Amino acid sequence: MMMKRQIGTLCGFFVISLLFPLLASLLLRNTLLIWIFLILEVGSLCAFCILRFQDLVLLLQSRQTRYGTNVAISVLSVVGLAIFTNLIVLKRFDHVIDLTGEKWYTLSTQTQKVIRQLNQPVEVKAFFSQNPSSEREKRDYDRAKELLKMYQRASDKINVSFIDTFTEVQTVEKYEIRNNGTLVFESKEKQKREFVSTVDEQKFTSALLKITRDIEQRVYFLVGHGERSTDDFSINGYNQAKEELEKQNYVVYDLSLTSQRRVPPDCSALIIAAPKRPLSENELGSIERYMNRSGKIMVMLDPTSFEQSDQSQGLIDLLARWGVQVSNDYVVILDRRFFSAFGGPATPVLMNFDFHPITQHLVRPTVVFQLTRSVFANTEGLKKRISVQPLAKLPDFDSSICWGETEQSSWQKAKYDQAQDTAGPISIAVAVESEANSRIVVVGDADFASNQFFSSTSGGEFFLGSTGWLTMEGDLISIRPIDPRSRSLRNITAREQIMIQLVAVFLIPFLISIVGFAVWWKRR
Repeated sequence: MMMKRQIGTLCGFFVISLLFPLLASLLLRNTLLIWIFLILEVGSLCAFCILRFQDLVLLLQSRQTRYGTNVAISVLSVVGLAIFTNLIVLKRFDHVIDLTGEKWYTLSTQTQKVIRQLNQPVEVKAFFSQNPSSEREKRDYDRAKELLKMYQRASDKINVSFIDTFTEVQTVEKYEIRNNGTLVFESKEKQKREFVSTVDEQKFTSALLKITRDIEQRVYFLVGHGERSTDDFSINGYNQAKEELEKQNYVVYDLSLTSQRRVPPDCSALIIAAPKRPLSENELGSIERYMNRSGKIMVMLDPTSFEQSDQSQGLIDLLARWGVQVSNDYVVILDRRFFSAFGGPATPVLMNFDFHPITQHLVRPTVVFQLTRSVFANTEGLKKRISVQPLAKLPDFDSSICWGETEQSSWQKAKYDQAQDTAGPISIAVAVESEANSRIVVVGDADFASNQFFSSTSGGEFFLGSTGWLTMEGDLISIRPIDPRSRSLRNITAREQIMIQLVAVFLIPFLISIVGFAVWWKRR
């Protein structure tokens, strides 16, 4: 009998001891070890129950066990009631009180209005790695979770799901996600998708408006003069630009002004991508009339050979009347930090851009301009009330380091000539906005948005950002960004520091001692 009790006690010891390796195996996710320790644990527990059965019966019949059982039942009842109450509150009264001074955790009034008007379900898929590799990715992931939770709390028509970009590969491929941190807003009812690459309330709310509204945005590409084609799949073509515009819910058309006398009234933006032959006077007139009636236009002009006249002179003269000076040159920069190793000094690479709605959300601010003209603002003598802002400027180097070459067709022979060449600092792209709400983007190169550079650099983002600004997609809703004012505490004085030390080190322990002495005196 004694031997039976001792073996039972040993089995009980094994039950407790085996819990630790079993938990360690669960944490390590080692299936073989989990099964081995689980079998040993169950076997030891069964042996203990059989060998010490009478002791277990006596324990269960004891007064302490009954009291302990009653306490356990009471505790479980209270915990269960608390959980049940919390579930009801969470389901029926899910309200959050934002006590921050800047209302970091409150959606803007404009966003709340848009959400209240939702009459169809919206799916939001956030493509983030569950293990961010950088501090910026982690910050964006946390902010996206918090912001989307606010959207979801505001409407039961918004369904949010987070997709791990590394484990859920099929979903990533289905939505053709290229960058970690991309969000997809999708309306199954209207069969529309909107891709957002920035964690920002204004971007999220604008995406909701885009996929739920009935207005169709039409983008026209001018054709008939050797422009870059949206049907061209070669490295110089614009097929990828067309596909990405269509993903952004634009409808893309070709426009020939030789067969059509004017730019269509439904044109949201007109894109002229590097024409190789001159436009006729009638075509230029149609474009200017379109611009005068609040038109939106993007002009990309590649450099031309110095041996022949500039084929784009008509367009250049038209742009000059809108405060844009396009030079007949190509930019040369001799600083190795700012040109491509493959293209040489005639292929500037920009990594810093002037602040503008077009450039403020570039994820990877690196755009390659392969053989580009210089483009400047020149509003002197203009009667129109317009604003011309540089978008892409090279650093303020001496003109012997960075200039616009106007004589030598080969950069190897090029050397700055103060009398002939364009002096620095050099600008490559500008944005124009008139009082009548006309908008123009002029870039001295068309290669940055070609199939070769669209996805491999930020050229595609720059192109899409320009199109969005032209069509005022970014202005669908204007939300003032929160101003993160400093909330630092003032420094305490020496006297306040002494008082804190006296209270913490002497006064509080003294009061506790007095209470303890009083209790002892009462019970003695």
